[in-house]
Amino acid sequence: MRLYKYLHPDRIDVLRNGTIRFSSPKILNDPFELKPHISAITSKEDIHSDFEAKFPNILAEEYAKLPEQFRRHIPLDLFQKLARSQLPQLKAQFQEFSEMATPMLQRVISEKLEENIGILCLTESPDNLLMWSHYADSHQGFVIEFDTTVPFFDQRKSPEDELRHLRKVIYQERRPSLILSEVENFSSLLTKSVDWSYETEWRMMLPLFSASRIIGDGATAIHLYEFPRSAIRAIIFGCRMPKAEVDKIRQILHRANDFNDVLCLQVQIDETHYRLNFAEVRD
Repeated sequence: MRLYKYLHPDRIDVLRNGTIRFSSPKILNDPFELKPHISAITSKEDIHSDFEAKFPNILAEEYAKLPEQFRRHIPLDLFQKLARSQLPQLKAQFQEFSEMATPMLQRVISEKLEENIGILCLTESPDNLLMWSHYADSHQGFVIEFDTTVPFFDQRKSPEDELRHLRKVIYQERRPSLILSEVENFSSLLTKSVDWSYETEWRMMLPLFSASRIIGDGATAIHLYEFPRSAIRAIIFGCRMPKAEVDKIRQILHRANDFNDVLCLQVQIDETHYRLNFAEVRD
């Protein structure tokens, strides 16, 4: 599969150094990145069934801790009966605590994801007018075409690994709403509003601490990851990219053996349609 990365003209370091940025969700354009709504820590039914299942053992353990004199006068069955009369109140108190703690847990999870997860955003489309405008400096930048079959794009440590490989983004009207105890996978982290569907995004997530190089610190830190130059199949120059910038990139390609088979294309605006065409750049 071939996927594409739109880049500002200043980002020729990607080609020069063979490193690419994985960004924290907090610096991406969408403020909802990696922020599914957490509606509850666990369901009311699970709270009640959990209490029912564990309550007898808890009572027996607590009863065994009581002084022998107390146990001599109040047998276990009476103790259990008295304690069970408080069970509805205990369930209600735990449910109330769970509801109070949910917003705080939402914030903590969002903050931890922002601090620890880096995202590489790629797209299926190299000719989207809006993306050229938004991500490639109003058509003055360039696009890299990647061959995603190379191992860099699938670094899973196990079949269950939810990170370290490319995943297709899901677009839907409603924000995912989760009961935390029922979460089984990271699909909610791959979900975005339909407003972004024109981006036809695929994303790869890696731990930020595993970056090959970190520039700066705090919220503005840049996390760079080495990738094989052999993964690049083509460079597409924007229709407004100055010739001097095109020449810089072509010089980088000529100097490195890894780029021998990279195709260079120039965007040209169509004469009759709102469409971008590609023409090969030849020496």
